[in-house]
Amino acid sequence: MNSHEKLGLMKTLAMLLNGLELIGPARGPGVRISGVCYDSRLAQKDSLFVCVPGTRTDGRHFVRDAMARGAVAIIAQTEMDLGPETGFARVPNSRAALAAIAANFFDRPASKLKLIGITGTNGKTTTSLLLESILRRAGLNPGVLGTLAYRWAGHEIPAPMTTPESLDLQGLFYRMVKDQVSHVVMEVSSHALALERIAGCEFTTGVFTNLSQDHLDFHATMEDYFAAKKRLFLNYLTSRSSAAVINVDDEYGARLIENGACRAERLIGYSAGPGAPDHHAQTVFAQNPVFSPFGITATVHAPGGPLAIESALMGKLNLYNILAAISAAVSLDIAPGAIEEGIRNLSRVDGRLERVEIPERCGFQVVVDYAHTPDGLQKALACIREMTQKRLIAVFGCGGDRDRKKRPIMGEVAARLADIVILTSDNPRSEPPEDILDQIEEGVKRSSIPFLAPPELALASKGCIRKSDRREAIELAVSIASPGDMIFIGGKGHETYQIIGETRHSFDDRLVVEDCLKEWNAPSPVRSI
Repeated sequence: MNSHEKLGLMKTLAMLLNGLELIGPARGPGVRISGVCYDSRLAQKDSLFVCVPGTRTDGRHFVRDAMARGAVAIIAQTEMDLGPETGFARVPNSRAALAAIAANFFDRPASKLKLIGITGTNGKTTTSLLLESILRRAGLNPGVLGTLAYRWAGHEIPAPMTTPESLDLQGLFYRMVKDQVSHVVMEVSSHALALERIAGCEFTTGVFTNLSQDHLDFHATMEDYFAAKKRLFLNYLTSRSSAAVINVDDEYGARLIENGACRAERLIGYSAGPGAPDHHAQTVFAQNPVFSPFGITATVHAPGGPLAIESALMGKLNLYNILAAISAAVSLDIAPGAIEEGIRNLSRVDGRLERVEIPERCGFQVVVDYAHTPDGLQKALACIREMTQKRLIAVFGCGGDRDRKKRPIMGEVAARLADIVILTSDNPRSEPPEDILDQIEEGVKRSSIPFLAPPELALASKGCIRKSDRREAIELAVSIASPGDMIFIGGKGHETYQIIGETRHSFDDRLVVEDCLKEWNAPSPVRSI
């Protein structure tokens, strides 16, 4: 996705280096460049190759390959002797340089868009889709960049990562400007912030949803994780018209405000109740929310007056997402009617507390969710718990080659909040699935929940079992469910694959439920609602 030779753009090396910090003078500033890449395999005639250091290797080892494919200029952090005909510039940080070069190559498209950045551990995707719905209802033309897809003006591209690499991001902005997009709602990951993917962007609004343990395989500590998130508010809300939207009920959100980490001119705090801390911010808060398996109703107090909220989304965690979207819309001066209608119009979010429609005669319900952190799992199970008549059956696992510290914590959370816990695989990658389950089980054993055999689970009020095969785990959950039970399948949500080793296998939790329900002579296909 990172070669742009076919766009017809042409720049000199000097033009691309405008505004960059260099170590020594650039060589060949007049070299003409028609494309930029950071993957040598995508280098073409007259392209510029930026040597980006990776986790496993360094782009500087692929310079000769890029030149053989047609690259005429190189950017690197180390000095290189490439001959008199090849342009070259040495930079202190090639990732930051890539972002600046990309912006220059595409004529700074971000400056022509209103950017809304949403960061935090949980809630980014749902908040972004709620805000997209509001903006559309207000008659605007928004684009969305996030976990589910990159979407704008009739275009939709699968998302290989939550926040694109800087070159790809600027290319998407360029296309959005061409298609007259007005606003871009972006999920901004901690990886993107730490790796300079949004360097050079200026955001109109920054939203902080919450922070809880995740990605500690990448960030050394929670404080490092928080420091990465803070960068959105410290470095990218720089104009006098920018706004920071902060969840003041969250410990880290409160710290953002107390420590003066928000550089925005306007501060809007949001809270699930009127007793929010007073941080001298405008406050958006909910009053008398009502939760049911069919949605949320509430009155929300906002600076422009009260809003009557009706949403098909479920649970308190989605109330927070709604409040975040309302607060962002307030920061953009969206009319109250458009806010109310925009929230009402979003009936579901792919893989986020998504009810799976099953025959009424089955008597139980199934919910699929992306929760893959301790906090996300806790909030999702607590939400479902309130709507469960009898037993809550939780099927979940933890991803391989990712933060191992959260595994026992998630096991403890599931054992505490669910009645029946079925431990299974969730993208084990290179790790043996049973090793991952061993670590989750450490947390389960801190509770009094007994480990049972499959035949015992059908009538048990409490129990846990391991089924490393995810399909078998889901089949077991459906087979033991009784009228009034609720099945929660966590971890994958919208994902349609299972990564085992280095291979992606087709796998969709919702379709597995469909297969199981064929035994009930269920109508096909089963639809998510």
